[in-house]
Amino acid sequence: MVDLDTLQKKALEDCLAFAEQHLSGEFRAEPVLVAPEDALSWDSVELRYVVDQTAILYRRYSQFEVVLDADDRVVGYVDHDKWEKCRWEPLSDGEALTIARSSGLLRLGLRLVESRKGEGDCLELRFEEPGPNAAPGLTVRINPVRRAVISVLPADVEAP
Repeated sequence: MVDLDTLQKKALEDCLAFAEQHLSGEFRAEPVLVAPEDALSWDSVELRYVVDQTAILYRRYSQFEVVLDADDRVVGYVDHDKWEKCRWEPLSDGEALTIARSSGLLRLGLRLVESRKGEGDCLELRFEEPGPNAAPGLTVRINPVRRAVISVLPADVEAP
């Protein structure tokens, strides 16, 4: 009988080969750790042991940058893929706010203070917190045609 580690590695290789054969892109498979007693079971119909190996399959998507603060919390990101087919198209403040909120990074209390045409024909929104001790605001760039967030960055950070 082949040892469990060898069988689990073979299962990962098969998973990766299957993904590359049937899907497009560059993939990586990572095993989900399972206790040995849960990974191997007897199949009474086939009269053999069966290995159960769960894996997470990753596909390279595009260049995506994440901005962290000093405490390693996510405070912004840039999704370079969203620049594709960017073309100016006017959006109402309501539409723009709905798209910006889809990023999940707009803090409560932020208010829209500026909406303008930005570089590369994007829609650029500037948000600030009211009050004298307010945290830095956010700059959100939106691709108006795709209705997608290109970037969310703290106002004091330059876009790459």
